[in-house]
Amino acid sequence: MVTPLAHSSAIEVPPGLVADYTRRFPWYETLLNAHDSDPTVLTSLPLIDGDILAEHYYFAETDDPTLDTYLTSGTSGGARKRIQYGTVDDDLYCQHRRELFSHFTNGVPPGSVAVADLGTGHAAASARRVFEELGFDARDIDFRAPLAEHVEKLNTWQPDVLFTMPMILDRLMTTSEGLSIRPRKIMVVGDLAPAAWRANVARHFALDSADVLDVFGSIEIGAIGYSDAETGLYHFHDHIVAEVIDPVDYRAQLSTAARSEGDGLLLLTSTARPNFPALRYVTGDAISGLRVIEHRGRSVAAFDRIEGRIDGDAKHGERLSGHDIATAVASVFPGSAFEVVDDGGVVLRIVDAHVTAERVDELRRVLDAAAPDVATMIRSGLVRPIEVVGVDPHGLQSGHAKRRFNLKREP
Repeated sequence: MVTPLAHSSAIEVPPGLVADYTRRFPWYETLLNAHDSDPTVLTSLPLIDGDILAEHYYFAETDDPTLDTYLTSGTSGGARKRIQYGTVDDDLYCQHRRELFSHFTNGVPPGSVAVADLGTGHAAASARRVFEELGFDARDIDFRAPLAEHVEKLNTWQPDVLFTMPMILDRLMTTSEGLSIRPRKIMVVGDLAPAAWRANVARHFALDSADVLDVFGSIEIGAIGYSDAETGLYHFHDHIVAEVIDPVDYRAQLSTAARSEGDGLLLLTSTARPNFPALRYVTGDAISGLRVIEHRGRSVAAFDRIEGRIDGDAKHGERLSGHDIATAVASVFPGSAFEVVDDGGVVLRIVDAHVTAERVDELRRVLDAAAPDVATMIRSGLVRPIEVVGVDPHGLQSGHAKRRFNLKREP
C-alpha cells in the first residue's frame, strides 16, 4: 500500500524537540520569535539552512569537553565547518547503524572480518565501534594511505563485509594494483550510488544486487536512510521526519519545472541529534517520490531516489563546495565562465583559450588548500585528480544564465 506523504502542516512536531533546542541553542529561540512561530506547527518553524548555521553554529566556539568536533572538507565561508557530537548523538547514531547493518549482514557469522575504507568525518570515526558491537573482526584503513596500501590490506584481510564510498570503490575496482577480494556484503556511503551503479558493483564481485547497500547520511544529521532491496526505494530511519519543498519556494532565484507531489528539496527533522539544530534542516539534496508506504506491517517514509544537490557542492571523495571552486577559478582564470561536471569525479570546464598545464597545476593547488581532505585523497590515489578542460563559449552545457555544478558528463 502506498499513500502520499501528509502535507507538512499535518506532520506532528516531535514532542519536546523545540523546547530542547531553545535550551541548547539560545539563538534558536530568537529565530522562532522573529518568525512568529508556533512550536506545534511544523510549517511555521523556520528553515535551518547553511546561512543560519554559518551565523550561529558552524563557526561557534565551544569549551564543552564532552563534545567531539568534526570538521568538513570544502567550505563556503573561508573556514572549515565545525559539527559537534555528544555521547547521546554517538550512541543513537551507532544504534541506527547497528540495527541496519545487523539486518543487512544477517548470515555473515560473528568473527568475520569487516573493513571500513572511508574518508573523514563521523561515519568513518564510528564504523569500527559499530562493527565491533556486531561481533565482527573490525578493521579500518586510513584514507591518507596510498591506493596500493588499500589494495594490499584488503587483499591480505579478505573482508567478508566492506563499508566504503562509491568513489573509493570505483578506484579499487579499476586499479592496476590487482584487487582480489570476495566480500559477501558491501555498504557504501557519501556519494550517489544509484541502482544501476550498485548492480554493476554486484556483478563485479559476483554478488546479488541485494548484497550492495547504499547508506544515506550526513555529518549534520547522522543516519538518515538506506536503499531497500525489497521495495526498490530508499527508506528513512524512524527518528527522521522528512519534508520536501519546491526549490523555488526556498530560493527564488532558482528556476525549476513544476514538480510532482513528493519531489523537491529535502528538509529533515531528527529526534536523535541533540547537539545539532535538526529541525527543518535544509539538506541541499533533491529527492523524488517522497511518500508513506506500508512495509512489513508498519508505515515507513520512503522515496524513489536522490536526484542530486542544489546548493553548489560537489563530491570528489569528500565535499568540495561551489564557493571554493568559484574562488579558485576566479583567482587562476579571472573573468572566465565555467561549469562543473560532477559524474563520478569533478571536471571543471572553463571558457578560456589558455588552459595550460601550469595554470591547471595552480588551480589544483588553490583547491587543495581550500579542501585539504580532498587533496589528501587525491595524493593517496583514492580519487583521481580534478580534471580541468578548456572549452569555447558555445561549449558550455549550462547555457549562459546560471553556472551549473551538477551536470553529468556528456556521452
